[in-house]
Amino acid sequence: MNTVVAPGTWVVLGSSSAVGVGATPGQGWVARLARTQSVHAVQVQNLARGGSTTYAALPAATTPPLDRPAPDPGRGLDSALALQPSLLILSFPSNDTAAGYAAGETVGNLLTVRQAAAAAGVPTLVLGTQPRNDLAPSQREVLAAIDGALSGELGPCFVPLQPTLAGPTGGIHPDYAAGDGIHLNDAGHALIAHQVQAALDGGLCVRPPGG
Repeated sequence: MNTVVAPGTWVVLGSSSAVGVGATPGQGWVARLARTQSVHAVQVQNLARGGSTTYAALPAATTPPLDRPAPDPGRGLDSALALQPSLLILSFPSNDTAAGYAAGETVGNLLTVRQAAAAAGVPTLVLGTQPRNDLAPSQREVLAAIDGALSGELGPCFVPLQPTLAGPTGGIHPDYAAGDGIHLNDAGHALIAHQVQAALDGGLCVRPPGG
């Protein structure tokens, strides 16, 4: 897939990282991306909500398992598509895994959202997982499994983040840590924005206006 993304609305679905938690105001990765793309007549609509899991992003008609949250009607795919976006960006770094969900659940949900968006003519970038310090080694293995599966399925439409954000022990690298063990500081958010921009500039999945 190599689609030129038209100017207009780009929509972000995700959790606290996409909200910008950990960064100073205006320095979250979504805000940085919005500023970079504004010169191309792109408006970024951020529907992320702190604490969200991938179940929140599913189409509203989805019936989840009994012990899983329902889709979020105001912050999920239906709300995103109502904005008639030219690009969808998904960012759910770790809440699924912290809640005990299996890698296959997370991957399946993200692919479901991507496929539904594609059916509506909207290309999607999927961001990879992010390190956090409060996960057990087995949970870090789940994050690695999620990234491996998504990379295999999505190719250049997957944006890996763990290799640049993780420290030697698997948690957040101290240079990028906001201090709570979960979120990233300004430098970490800048790195995510750089990775997303690099994926766009590479042009192998989607290409931004003027790219």
